[in-house]
Amino acid sequence: MALAELDERKGASTKAAFKDDKKISTDLFIKHYFERISPEVAATFTDDQKHAIKQMFGARGYAKHPVEIRRSIPFGRNRFYLIFLLGRERRAYDRLKTEGQASGYVAYALASAFWLAPAIMLAVIIHFLN
Repeated sequence: MALAELDERKGASTKAAFKDDKKISTDLFIKHYFERISPEVAATFTDDQKHAIKQMFGARGYAKHPVEIRRSIPFGRNRFYLIFLLGRERRAYDRLKTEGQASGYVAYALASAFWLAPAIMLAVIIHFLN
């Protein structure tokens, strides 16, 4: 199959996607992102490019977590942020494995030791000070 035919098929699927979406120029998502750039640059984007940007960024959602703690902590002249999220893992094991985040019991044991050792040391210090 020639490249031109593939491009035509790709263009046809993109046009079909536009029929399902709202008109791209009135899309609130696109307006939100294009407010941040100059109007001259924003005018150079085609509807196909805007649709591709929406697909790329629009797929990113924010999950609701059962436990979600977000704090900004002042430390000297700087501020640091702390985020603690806890919830059920929804990613597939294959994805976790390719990202290097799939871990067995050894990793859990090391993580537990990392958090448990300072707590035990603190308890021992408090015990001997009393």
